[in-house]
Amino acid sequence: MDIYKRHLSSDETNLLYLKELINHNVDICKYILKIKKKLEKEEIMEWYIERWENIAGAHYILHDTHYEKFSLIYNENDYIVKPDHRLVFYNRTGISYQIIELIHELIKLKNKDSIANTFIKDYKEWLHYDDKLFTILSKKITERMNTLYYSAGKSSLESNV
Repeated sequence: MDIYKRHLSSDETNLLYLKELINHNVDICKYILKIKKKLEKEEIMEWYIERWENIAGAHYILHDTHYEKFSLIYNENDYIVKPDHRLVFYNRTGISYQIIELIHELIKLKNKDSIANTFIKDYKEWLHYDDKLFTILSKKITERMNTLYYSAGKSSLESNV
């Protein structure tokens, strides 16, 4: 005796409801479900395309235009914190593109190939140190962006898109 009874999938549940509504004509029900799936896939694709164009696209434009406009770390006490030079990405995500760039940099540095091919003896300690510095810089950038964003008023900054 099988104790476990599988729950119906959403398609199976929809099929049962449709069968009741359409007098058990399974072919029509399956056709309706096929159209439903097709429309859902199109809607999902449109959503991902919109996300790519409006978020990833904004990030790549900023990445390509941020020369000399990026916050810097001189040492553990001295930072130059600059706000994003264009606020498109920040307005859409609430995150500075500079923080995304810092995360990407840490990921590149922590790559197994980077660790294996380095001549730096204490690479992991150095990486941990960079992570601390990047964390401090990220917090400073976030504070600066939030101050800029909320003191100037959200609507006035949205025109900077």
